[in-house]
Amino acid sequence: MVLIMFDIDGTLTESYAYDQQAYAGAFLDATGCSGVNTDWHSYEHVTSHGITVQAIRCHLGQDADAAMIQAVEQRMLRRLQALYRHSPELFCEVAGASDFLDYLRGLDGVTLSLATGCWLSEARFKLSASGIDVDGIQMASSEDGCSRTDIMTAAARRAGNAVGIPSFDRVIYFGDGLWDMKAAAALGYEFVGIGERTELLRQAGVSCLHRDYSAPAALISSLALSAVS
Repeated sequence: MVLIMFDIDGTLTESYAYDQQAYAGAFLDATGCSGVNTDWHSYEHVTSHGITVQAIRCHLGQDADAAMIQAVEQRMLRRLQALYRHSPELFCEVAGASDFLDYLRGLDGVTLSLATGCWLSEARFKLSASGIDVDGIQMASSEDGCSRTDIMTAAARRAGNAVGIPSFDRVIYFGDGLWDMKAAAALGYEFVGIGERTELLRQAGVSCLHRDYSAPAALISSLALSAVS
C-alpha cells in the first residue's frame, strides 16, 4: 500500500504570495504589530502555529497563549475571505491538481492524505475557494503539532486508520518548500518537489521536480506507480 501525501500552499493551491500578505494583515489585526517577517525560511517551524508562536515572542516579548493564537487564526480566515471577495481570481489550483487527485483516487493500492502547515480553517477555505475537492481525503494541519513532522505523522496515521492498516509500504510527499523536503527526509518519506519555486529544492539535491500536474503520465512514471495501478 502506498500513501501519497500533499502539502497545500504552493503544492495544490497557488496561494504562496497571497498567503504572506494575508498573514501579515492578520497578525497586525490581532496584535497591533506591523512588520511581521513573512520570510518563512527564517522560522524554526514553518506552520501557522509555529510562525505565530515565534512572531509573538519576537514582537511582544512573551509566550503566546491559546487565545492569542486563536485571534491570529480567526483574523487570518477573515483576511482570506475578504481577499476572495475582492479578488477571487487569486484563488486557483496548481495546474492539473484536481485531475491528478482524481486520477490517484482511481488507483488500487494508493491512499491519499493532506499534511499542511496551515490551520484547518484556512486550509479548507483555500482548497474550496480554489475549486479543489478533497472530500474523503484525510487531513492533518497546524492544530496537530507545531512541527511539519508532527503534522505529517498525524496525516499518515489518519490515512492508515481510514483504510485499516498500521503502516504503509511507501509514503511519497509532494511539497514546494525546503521545510517540506527536510521533514520528509526526517520521516524517511520519498519526496517530490512541485510548484513554481523549485530552484532551492534543485540546489538542495531534489531530482524529482515538476512545475505542476499538467503531465500526469510523467508524474506517475517518476513515482513508479504503474505496478500498483
